Amino acid sequence: MRLSVTYYDGQSTRAHAVELEVDEVAGLVRLHGLAAPKSHPLASLKVSPRIGDTVRSITFPDDARAESSDHTELDALAAKAGHGRTLHLVHLIESRWKGALLAAGILLVFIAAGIRWGIPVVAKRLAEALPAELAYDLGKSTLVILDRSVLEPSKLSDVRKAELVGKFQSMTREYPELPLRLHFRKGLGANAFALPDGTVVVTDELVDLAKDDREIMAVLAHEIGHVHFRHSLRVALESSSIAMLVSAYLGDIGQISTLSAALPAAYAQAHYSREHEIEADGFAFDYMTRAGVPHHFFADILEKLEEKNLGGKSKDDGTAYLASHPPTTERIERFRRAKK
Repeated sequence: MRLSVTYYDGQSTRAHAVELEVDEVAGLVRLHGLAAPKSHPLASLKVSPRIGDTVRSITFPDDARAESSDHTELDALAAKAGHGRTLHLVHLIESRWKGALLAAGILLVFIAAGIRWGIPVVAKRLAEALPAELAYDLGKSTLVILDRSVLEPSKLSDVRKAELVGKFQSMTREYPELPLRLHFRKGLGANAFALPDGTVVVTDELVDLAKDDREIMAVLAHEIGHVHFRHSLRVALESSSIAMLVSAYLGDIGQISTLSAALPAAYAQAHYSREHEIEADGFAFDYMTRAGVPHHFFADILEKLEEKNLGGKSKDDGTAYLASHPPTTERIERFRRAKK
């Protein structure tokens, strides 16, 4: 078998008219027309798949390349090299609209599966792999952005703030590894949320809604759980560019710095998953058990939040509690059933 090809040696852009000869007995491909004879194992060749009538390439193990549009001979060469069936199948799929439609459907399924399950896994591993200092530093400007867009200065008195900060600091002594800070704001309704850098924000409306400070502390324990598990960082990563996320996970420091600039805006639109909420609930449950705080206080404030934000309707559409803390019946019942 002989095939006329245009050959590129991989060192320059100069093209050579070369004849490719297949020696099946020796299992070699010999190139004729070069300054020096050259041969390669037949099985080492890689023939590109057929896409319409476009020129196809043959890649050699030394990074040289040959091009040809003789599809019949190229298909035969691919078969002799041992991967003709795969290329033939690809060509059959691409040349028939039903096959192309099926392939597109399968691709969409893989993309959807990657978005649904793959991206959260990568985001979780990246968040866990980042050094603590870098992980907390990534979200340091988020509160500034929220202050400019949706939050207002707190109207609580300095005495009331100091009272709540003191109780919060008593809680945080159990978690010296977390850079926790409590801030007060007005806006977003009765709310509390944690940011990637350890900032925990509680709104005036939530403070006013609570009838007992232990209800507020129960919510704050839940938010500390989000910081502990790096949930806010993970959801922000999931909302970021897939390319940036993968590059950062693979160790591209430049992409990590790009992520640092993108995360605040991403977090502002992020939503916790059911898994995140269960983990943070468990964290709060354990804290309340150790501290001797009756668990019903968390259930009480969740019910008030549901009543306040949903008008008392039994509905779980994610609109309550910063649209990221859906107070479900199951969560409330978990704390109601506790002994303390």
